[in-house]
Amino acid sequence: MANNCWNTISLIGNKDSLKELEDRLYTYDKFNYLNGWCDYVLKIRDDFNYIRDEDKRDPYHYGSKSFDFEINGDPFGMSINGDSAWSPLIEFTKQICKVYKLDGVIEYEEPILDFAGIVTYGTEGNEVSNIERTYCENLYVNDRRFWLEEMMDTLPDYEEEDLLEELEVISKYTSKEDLCALRYTLSAQKQINKW
Repeated sequence: MANNCWNTISLIGNKDSLKELEDRLYTYDKFNYLNGWCDYVLKIRDDFNYIRDEDKRDPYHYGSKSFDFEINGDPFGMSINGDSAWSPLIEFTKQICKVYKLDGVIEYEEPILDFAGIVTYGTEGNEVSNIERTYCENLYVNDRRFWLEEMMDTLPDYEEEDLLEELEVISKYTSKEDLCALRYTLSAQKQINKW
């Protein structure tokens, strides 16, 4: 799937609600369109007779038009991890929390379109918090070592003017120490490449 957006949906709450949700989630192969499956999971429909051509909603009504996922869980919590096309399943997560009375968090990231975020919902589907970042900023916040590796893979290919522009963007979310270390490492790498 092109332009994969990685989703991690974490849910906690009543074990009976989690079990019912899990049973409905495993019906994905019975639908050929995400809106129909989401409707089933969210108890809007109780059958598998979804006709895509009759659905006048946006194909991204629940956040995406496809989802390739796996489920991990225990009696008190569950995570749904996988790729959606282009954008995260934010609306789907919100509705799951509301319908099943669960607390939930969706974390998502998309490197090509350069976005990431974390949205937290309460049991009524109410948004508790919403943090949006660029993909690179999210890497920096969550895993500085991997962020530095990513920067060292991509930044040396930039032309001088573009590199300065990108370093200006990076300086908005990095510490001065990390920015200096990045500049030093880039400079050293350029010197090595000259030899």
